[in-house]
Amino acid sequence: MGLLVLVRHGQSEWNARRVFSGQGNPDLTPKGIEEAKSAGRALKEHAIQFDLAYSSALTRARKTLEHILEEAEQSHLHVIEDKLFNERAYGELTGKTIEEVCQQHGVEQVHKWRHSLNAVPPGGESLEMTANRALGVFRNRVLPQLSNGKNILISAHRNTIRGLISKLCKLRQEETERLHIGTAQPLFFQVNNAEDIQQIYK
Repeated sequence: MGLLVLVRHGQSEWNARRVFSGQGNPDLTPKGIEEAKSAGRALKEHAIQFDLAYSSALTRARKTLEHILEEAEQSHLHVIEDKLFNERAYGELTGKTIEEVCQQHGVEQVHKWRHSLNAVPPGGESLEMTANRALGVFRNRVLPQLSNGKNILISAHRNTIRGLISKLCKLRQEETERLHIGTAQPLFFQVNNAEDIQQIYK
């Protein structure tokens, strides 16, 4: 079976300003570019050869993947963009700072929107909804490749990856809510079969 590597994009311009990015399309900061390059160098040190890569359709994820592949000396790799790997939709919160939204709606409510599985921000998606759409494309397109022994890299987003890990690793709700996904930090998973996906540490 194959190796799955999930990586959140490097720091974006809106991350730096503590803005709800959602499905907005900010670019990477210089720090985010360096984070992505560092991730690529780390993967090169692990000597992992990928067979295929996926990216969300958003600039910050695609550019992160490009920098990673360049540093890992795998820029030739076939890359598939899929909007189903896009970040969670934050609806009316998109483009607003966390501080601004906390002033409007209260810290407790904002915490629920950001961390809980089922809270839906106005006009947006819950983490559960995000997880289910990412899981659909994973099962239909990615898992068959992993089952054939392919090594696959996916560049996506904080909530897309949180949601996907919660489903693949069958995490409890409280485990999912505590899950931290750092910028441009590769996460490794050994895929034994559809029901046996284990995080491994390199």
